[in-house]
Amino acid sequence: MYMTTLPVADARAHFSKLIDEAASTHERFEITRNGIRAAVLLGVDDYDSLRETIAVLSDSELLVDHIKGLAAIAEGDYVDAKDLARLMHYAD
Repeated sequence: MYMTTLPVADARAHFSKLIDEAASTHERFEITRNGIRAAVLLGVDDYDSLRETIAVLSDSELLVDHIKGLAAIAEGDYVDAKDLARLMHYAD
């Protein structure tokens, strides 16, 4: 994924704009201090997604279930939202 790199002085000068852009476009910003990577700014949705991915990858049972789910999808063994709504209607 592409990440814009900018010095801390520029990040400070445009902080509100960077936050808006990170939140709305999912762009990530790498902030440097004296030319050295110091921080990363990303939107909360991207942050939450990264945390969730780490949680899945850290839990071996959950990871196995995730892999099984991906295999089931690849084999066409799933119910889409339209069919689920139809099945739920019949259950009433």
